[in-house]
Amino acid sequence: MSHFYLPGPWPKPGVDISDEMILDVKLAHHLRVRRIDSGETFQVFDGKGLTANACLVAMDKKTAVVRLSEISENLRTETKSPITLAQGMASSDKMDWLIEKSVELGISSVIPLHTERSVVRLDGERAAKKGIHWEGILVAASEQSGRTVIPQLAPVKNLPLWLASLNPHDQALRIMLSPRADQAMLSVLKRCTPQALTLLIGPEGGLSESEEEQAKRAGFIPVSMGQRILRTETAGIVALAAIHTIWNQF
Repeated sequence: MSHFYLPGPWPKPGVDISDEMILDVKLAHHLRVRRIDSGETFQVFDGKGLTANACLVAMDKKTAVVRLSEISENLRTETKSPITLAQGMASSDKMDWLIEKSVELGISSVIPLHTERSVVRLDGERAAKKGIHWEGILVAASEQSGRTVIPQLAPVKNLPLWLASLNPHDQALRIMLSPRADQAMLSVLKRCTPQALTLLIGPEGGLSESEEEQAKRAGFIPVSMGQRILRTETAGIVALAAIHTIWNQF
């Protein structure tokens, strides 16, 4: 069954909506592209864990009208131990790809970071436009992968300021990928039970030595992914897959 994002607020689970709902232009366009006709039913989600069946009542060139039923909470596709990806800003296409694939792999939030070696720098209007672009990727990847909760996207942050803002009493496991690490990611994860985790990854060229030192003072454990140095867009995906595998979250 097709799976589309329909922002709330929705009624509580178990309550059917007798009134008809008008969809926005973008979702109506998706329905036309997917050739969904009046009377057909498809699945929608509110991005916060609720799903429902939507019956298409009518559609014209710009809008569509639906009626929802069987509203329920569905967190089946969400990982029990939330993972935050703190990613050093990579070039535009790499960052887009990384966000898309990390959503498919179940991350709960993304924090884009300006670092010393970041190729791309965003601020002001450019940062706002890029944030809207990334929000679209989060939604599309959630629809494609069947997720019911859309990951949170933080504004672009400066790495030192972000590290300084972290709560020292936060119990989440903090891991940083580093080619200079003297212990493997595998050994660290095996010593820990599944829990909330923040994964810090540098941009092209990685984090500088001074940035790694700052991260270690903020509680990040440097870990290695093996004998080879992976590209930033590869490292994140491999690390997320390893976390799920070792902690049996697939």
